[in-house]
Amino acid sequence: MPLTVRAIGDVIDGDYTLTAYCYHFGCNHRADLDLAALAARLGRDHSWMRNDLVPKLCCSKCGSKDIGLRLAPPTGAPGQPYVPGKRR
Repeated sequence: MPLTVRAIGDVIDGDYTLTAYCYHFGCNHRADLDLAALAARLGRDHSWMRNDLVPKLCCSKCGSKDIGLRLAPPTGAPGQPYVPGKRR
């Protein structure tokens, strides 16, 4: 059965990566979000979806609130199978 990824805790448990992108003209900064810090601040049950999380974020480079999110599935090292809990 596939994992349902609805909350920050699901993202952590599934070993996903959540990246924030700044869409402000000329900035284009991006950063992987610190999921443990988000879970501590907002709770593991808080939704990671754009409409729920983005209003709480701003770009650490330019301060813009024009943020996008990208959820990436876990991957193994090149040529190696994915092992849950083990990052490359």
